[in-house]
Amino acid sequence: MLRAAWLYFIEERTQAAIADALGVSRFRVNRMLAECRERGWVRVEITTPMASCIALERRAMEAFGLRDAVVVPTPLRSERTAAMVGAGLARYMSEQLADPRQTIFGFGWGQTLREMLRYLRPSIRPESKIVTLLGALPRSSEENAIDLIGKIGRLLKAERYYMTAPIYADTPDASGVLTSQNFYASVLDLIMRTDVACFAAGGMTDASLLIRHALPKGVPAQELVAAGAVGDLLGTFIDIDGAPIDHPVNRQLVGPGLKDLRAMKSLVLASGGDGKVDVITGALRTGLVHVLVTDEATMKAVLTRSGTNTGEAPKGPCPKVHE
Repeated sequence: MLRAAWLYFIEERTQAAIADALGVSRFRVNRMLAECRERGWVRVEITTPMASCIALERRAMEAFGLRDAVVVPTPLRSERTAAMVGAGLARYMSEQLADPRQTIFGFGWGQTLREMLRYLRPSIRPESKIVTLLGALPRSSEENAIDLIGKIGRLLKAERYYMTAPIYADTPDASGVLTSQNFYASVLDLIMRTDVACFAAGGMTDASLLIRHALPKGVPAQELVAAGAVGDLLGTFIDIDGAPIDHPVNRQLVGPGLKDLRAMKSLVLASGGDGKVDVITGALRTGLVHVLVTDEATMKAVLTRSGTNTGEAPKGPCPKVHE
């Protein structure tokens, strides 16, 4: 596979010529090249952003008081949205991870962050620390926080720190017991000291890993929607205005809440797609997000949903801010 990749991308040979050289079919060469990209052995990077994306980035920054924004083209196939947004996130996070002034990085979980790994430029940073921002699923998965942190840590040759607890306790009282333990205090301290914390927003459909695999027993998603939830930010379910919903599940969370997030240096939210418009809108209305990574169609929809999609670049941050 690597020999085929060298011949194709570096020597610029045709797939037919590579097939002859390796004694395999053209179909096999095509599959080998695709697998090289799937494994992250080959990365394609477009270094010049589109003008329309740059215009949307500026509008987003001015509308929501963001420090920065990354807007990528919307894919022709909606199922590729996470891959496109992940590529944009990789472009942003590659620079952050390489900055020697920043040494502590926090990561959430999900498909968008998994896709980020395919495009991330590795930097050797043995002095840095990587920490999970929330607990883990009880099973291994490429989208699981523990698995993602492990891969990022290996790319940077950095120390990894884990939240060794479930995302939700069985009851609010049980959450209080877990969060009073020394292990939790030490991890939370590291999370609060992160230079950059990167995570996705979850929607309220079965496409969300949190909805499918992490909700406590007896807490159906429909009940949360009825309480006003449009999605979650690191496990805290919020409404369209960015306020946490009044439901026990938010008090069962074992991890940083919205009040903790407000005290952190730099929060990078990466999400896109039709099912994420409301939760991104709510997230931006909290005033917590410093950097947004999304796609063109989602960004336009969020601006419309928040009432800032005018011909002129909007002025000032969105007014609704919640603890």
